Amino acid sequence: MGVAEHINQSNTPVSIEVRKFDPQATQASTEYFFDNDPFKTHFMNALSILFPEGERFFIRSVLAYRDQISDPKLLREIKDFCAQEAQHTLVHEAMNALAARHGYPVAKLESLVRRDLRRFSKRGNTSSAARRAALAMTVCMEHFTAILAFQVLTNAEHTQRGLDPAVQALFKWHALEETEHKGVAFDVYQATNGSPFFLRFAMLISTFFFLLGLFVNLTVLLFKDGSIRKWSTWKTGVQFVFGPRQGFLVRPWRDWLAFFKPGFHPWKQHMDLDTQAAGAGIEAYIA
Repeated sequence: MGVAEHINQSNTPVSIEVRKFDPQATQASTEYFFDNDPFKTHFMNALSILFPEGERFFIRSVLAYRDQISDPKLLREIKDFCAQEAQHTLVHEAMNALAARHGYPVAKLESLVRRDLRRFSKRGNTSSAARRAALAMTVCMEHFTAILAFQVLTNAEHTQRGLDPAVQALFKWHALEETEHKGVAFDVYQATNGSPFFLRFAMLISTFFFLLGLFVNLTVLLFKDGSIRKWSTWKTGVQFVFGPRQGFLVRPWRDWLAFFKPGFHPWKQHMDLDTQAAGAGIEAYIA
């Protein structure tokens, strides 16, 4: 592959810092670590189960285009992006082990994600179309995780109240780093002449499969502990996720739609966010 000549540059205005979060920090957390609530706890567990293999997929998808990048700044950011995602993989695997110790079928759920994403990456080894699609999906999921990260960093009253301090610090740390590198995959896609029209189509497909995986995980976890049959589970759960003003998946809706606007770039959103202030409180868990 040759080096791309078009828009081969970084648009990231902040430094990407690799922080080593203590992977053992959450091991003393209780089974229902989020407000002693099964739904809220398993919602976070369902997200966490998606992360390790998802992060590995993102790394593979971006690295597949590294040899087409000539901008030294973007090359450094790719390296730091991969280092951050590798740390996220390590720490979320440790968090998932906590749920597994309480008897939840974490290994089975992780294996389903692993099977599908590794199969996709394998196709990219021989198909340029599959390789491009993998990068496009990575761009889309990086935007999705960035807008969820914004909720964690700016809506603590709804997303963190009653959350175990160690788990809270883990998700704040993850959100902070997702914000720092939110434009890297997008810049790689642009620098290698990726189609903006295909990217918008990929966002629709990626969102569907992300939410499908999330709610499959959530349903399995709630079924396992029997709370899926309780009205109280769904009463609090629906408000937490779909509340009309502060719902975890409702509040980011406008940010998700912005992806489809002409000229969109992740760093055109929330430029005024003070990430260091928003991430305050995680220092004690950083090696």
